[in-house]
Amino acid sequence: MSTTNPVVKCTVEQCTHHMPGNQCGAAKISVYNNEATGTSQTSADTCCKSFHHRKTIGDMVGALHNANWGGVITAGMYDGKQITPNVECFVANCKFWETGNFCNAGSITVTGRNASKTDDTDCETYVPKS
Repeated sequence: MSTTNPVVKCTVEQCTHHMPGNQCGAAKISVYNNEATGTSQTSADTCCKSFHHRKTIGDMVGALHNANWGGVITAGMYDGKQITPNVECFVANCKFWETGNFCNAGSITVTGRNASKTDDTDCETYVPKS
């Protein structure tokens, strides 16, 4: 069972939780399979369900329920601080998935260039179980 959360690198600048340094300011992120098929074969078939599109100030206020208010902060590579949200993963066919929906990767990367909805995001760390 995983005892620590992976470090999350997020390049989804359109998300209300995106912070400078490609950090995620969410308290918790949830990685899911493709909604249409319910499975994942590639990283493009995964998504970050915690994505909240940043369009207006109201969008940012609407995402406050999942803000990391002084949550886990660890030593980071560049500035000495890294925000580490709780990570739950429902992609059971990923090699990093563990029972209880834990992710045992040391770090994960969430991407989604010009994302406007959850399906536009991907967990680039996804690797199918062999």
